[in-house]
Amino acid sequence: MPDIEVAVNINPRSIDEAIRWGRLFEGHGVARLGVWDSPVGVPECWTTLGALSQCVTRVPLGVSVTNPRTRHPAVTASALAGLSGETAAGVFLGIGTGDSGVYNLGGRAATLRDLRAYVQAVREFLARRATAAKVLVAAHGMRSLEVAAEIGDGVIVGLGHSEEVVAAVTAVTGHDVEVWWNTGTITIDLDGDRAEATGGWVLASLAHHFTRFGLESKLVPAGLRSGVEQLGALYDLSRHGVQTEEDKRRYVEAAKMLGVWDHLADRFLIAGTESEVVKRLDELSARGVRRLEMGTANGQDAAAAALSLISRRARER
Repeated sequence: MPDIEVAVNINPRSIDEAIRWGRLFEGHGVARLGVWDSPVGVPECWTTLGALSQCVTRVPLGVSVTNPRTRHPAVTASALAGLSGETAAGVFLGIGTGDSGVYNLGGRAATLRDLRAYVQAVREFLARRATAAKVLVAAHGMRSLEVAAEIGDGVIVGLGHSEEVVAAVTAVTGHDVEVWWNTGTITIDLDGDRAEATGGWVLASLAHHFTRFGLESKLVPAGLRSGVEQLGALYDLSRHGVQTEEDKRRYVEAAKMLGVWDHLADRFLIAGTESEVVKRLDELSARGVRRLEMGTANGQDAAAAALSLISRRARER
């Protein structure tokens, strides 16, 4: 298996928990560490990142992702500049049009035009502060991907990593843009079926992300669009990151009942026994996937186990 970098975005319940997770993931070879900007559900991202910068020193730190709606660009740039002064490993800004951090405050996502203007403004403020920060722009559709590839130093792809999706994304980004493929979770279990059941609920969350503004540019076959939209609509955004076990079972059952499980699992899911996960990662590497981004929705131990497996396989090569 060729080397694959894995980034982790955390949604801790407290700063102490963030510090524990940050140290754990750094020790397991995480490529970069992001903190959610979702103030209703998690501690303030920049406060958390400041605390992390004092104990996580070998990997880049940043917010993943923020949005143009809830913070003035000067505020975001100032926070990045301050964080940059506290870590030698580098900082990054993950940004998209807005999801839970906006909608759970009663707002609406920004337009792509607003996103473009915001990124430009942040870059101008950072230049005045002589601060270097990588800008990673999240994209959940082909139109937003075109903008992300144009204005970002890299893109975070929320369309999945099936063979068809990778080919379509690469045709837009080329091979020079830094691409991170959002997979939600990587779930490993001695029982492969149980791993799929444990990790499969995330398909509803990811469907929710890319169905909000329709499926016209989302590479979903026409016959599956209704089912994918229904699954996305089921997802409870108010409990984003803290879904109950009952909710998770319901999402898996719904994906199968609606006939979209196979399609979405092929696009997003990395779950199974260790050997099955390694085989899946080998398939992704063959497609050109070199950087994955996952969250901690199934707990810190699950994320650490995935990082450990990938690091171990890299050492064994």
